[in-house]
Amino acid sequence: MARLHLIFGLLLFVVFLVTGQYMRADFPDKDAIDQTLRVLMRSRHIYILFSALIHIALGVYFAPTAVAWQRFVQYAGSVFLFASSVLLVSAFVRETYALAGFSDLSRFGIYTSLAGVGLHLISTLGERIGRTIDKTLDNH
Repeated sequence: MARLHLIFGLLLFVVFLVTGQYMRADFPDKDAIDQTLRVLMRSRHIYILFSALIHIALGVYFAPTAVAWQRFVQYAGSVFLFASSVLLVSAFVRETYALAGFSDLSRFGIYTSLAGVGLHLISTLGERIGRTIDKTLDNH
């Protein structure tokens, strides 16, 4: 799973670079476009970077836990994060170019990221709490 996160994160980073170049080529005169659309474009572009960095960090640090329920929670968190990335890239395309306005895609993408990171946090906290309890019981 760590390798998958790392590869996916690096690919998302390339998508971030490509979308930046695309915006530069498509809207070379930034002052000529509506500033609300410009902010919308840039924020959706940054969301892609945000998602890529989460995957890259997980790719570097992810280690499956030994406890089955915690591992399940980790993998569920990863599924949420992959889905979030798809939503955020879709939001860039749809909100920036198809709608030229807001939709629920980016909001759902951010919420899905929150759920994924939260599940990874729960899994890690569960592992740490379990180790603390084991150490406490071993010392008594």
